[in-house]
Amino acid sequence: MTLVLQEPADCYHLLPSTQLDNNCHFQPKTYEFQLHDPKGMSHGYRRWFHLRPGISLLLEDYYLQENLVVKNSTNQPCTCLELGFNLFGYDHSIDFKTGQNFIQLALDSGEESWKEWQAQERVLKLDIHIEYTLFKSLIFAHLAQLPTKFRDIIDNAKSEEVDYWQVGRTTPKMQTILQQVLNCPYQDLTKQLYLEAKVLELLALRLEDLQDSLRLDATITLKPIQIDSIYQARDILIHNFTDPPTLIGLARQVNLNDCTLKKGFQQIFGTTVFGYLHNYRMEQAKELLLDATLTVNQVAQYVGYASRSAFMTAFCKKFGESPSVYSRKNSV
Repeated sequence: MTLVLQEPADCYHLLPSTQLDNNCHFQPKTYEFQLHDPKGMSHGYRRWFHLRPGISLLLEDYYLQENLVVKNSTNQPCTCLELGFNLFGYDHSIDFKTGQNFIQLALDSGEESWKEWQAQERVLKLDIHIEYTLFKSLIFAHLAQLPTKFRDIIDNAKSEEVDYWQVGRTTPKMQTILQQVLNCPYQDLTKQLYLEAKVLELLALRLEDLQDSLRLDATITLKPIQIDSIYQARDILIHNFTDPPTLIGLARQVNLNDCTLKKGFQQIFGTTVFGYLHNYRMEQAKELLLDATLTVNQVAQYVGYASRSAFMTAFCKKFGESPSVYSRKNSV
């Protein structure tokens, strides 16, 4: 059996950024479509947030026991930048894995389309859509800092043949922001402004990563199978960040020697294996410290520090202030 989720055109239509000049007529909207399974075995939803003209956010969250086809209705053509972040699941159509994200600048023809997700999958995916004119206005002063190919695509984005696509890693900083979006504590106007800010943070980090990826690509000497193993090692670290394996143990789990593992992390992520782990722990700690009900001791233990003083020293060195000061200034 294949489940079908049909989406009307209104929720997909990205309102033009020219409406920003007459913003009093724009009302942020949220559209949600629940997945209906007659057997009651699969569930989930597809939720659109239209934050302002030119910016929308899409969240897909499914637990699937059957195949799912999502159908999009015909809408107006639109050139837009899309950022896609895959938190869980595997998109077979584009070989898009958990922990990856993509940046795409392309013309959406507006024609009816569909996408299929496979059974036995947990899918959690977040997409950002920014209309081309608004995107270009945001980055116009910094075009020279972007990779040449991407810059050329931006300059010719009104062409029907425009199509830029690049897959990258989802860094610990990006993961922290994604979790903040998923667990937004606000409502109404405050929620709209909060989500807008997070969208722009993710855009900034992804453009920065696009520049870094270009520099790293020139130096990578690993084979494709070794690169896959490096990303697998990264996932193992994240899933076991409170009690990580040793360097040699991690290398064995992904069928690499420790020298190749160390070299690969430097080339792909720009840091050491345990430098990456340390950064991830610190980003998790920052997120937890936003919860005023948690003590510094509890946060330290959660992110894998047996010693409160060691955690405080590491946090101060990383962020320039103590965990308690950060918590008082930022907790909600």
